[in-house]
Amino acid sequence: MKEIIIELHVGIGQLKLGMTSDELENALLQMKKQWSNSSDEAMQMECCAETDDSNLITGRYMDNDLFFLVQYRNGKATEIGIQRDLSKMASIKLFGMDMFNTTAECIIDSLMKKDSVICNEKDLQLGTEYIFPEIGVRLWRERAFHQKLLEDPLYMEEMQAVLEDEYQYQYFQMVTIIG
Repeated sequence: MKEIIIELHVGIGQLKLGMTSDELENALLQMKKQWSNSSDEAMQMECCAETDDSNLITGRYMDNDLFFLVQYRNGKATEIGIQRDLSKMASIKLFGMDMFNTTAECIIDSLMKKDSVICNEKDLQLGTEYIFPEIGVRLWRERAFHQKLLEDPLYMEEMQAVLEDEYQYQYFQMVTIIG
């Protein structure tokens, strides 16, 4: 399996912080050719302003297998996010950890040895967004799941119908580097 290395404050594979949208799109298309066995399928690319800040533009790059989210400030990439689906084609690694096939708990514990964390929940095991400001990494998952929830009778009663689906939320769905 191919490997894509996340380099702190630099980029994800060939996608580098500081690139313009044209440079990033070209690098993404080159990487796509290397990763994909199948795909001559065109990437959908869209850039739009999502805030009142005209210097901040969000770029979304996607096809059936890939999704990247890029923030541009003054025309240069300041954040690059990679979504979990790419892990079907390549192993995405930071500090030697496979970021989409290692549990969120293990990743958080490991990164907390390198940096402090800002989490959207008091219980770190049940957060959905984690920011490590010094190393410049943001982790996100749609919902949190931890084994300890299985010990809560109310949770078990409410979740019985969808419990199998919840196991996927032990893993992150997006990793972003921040410049």
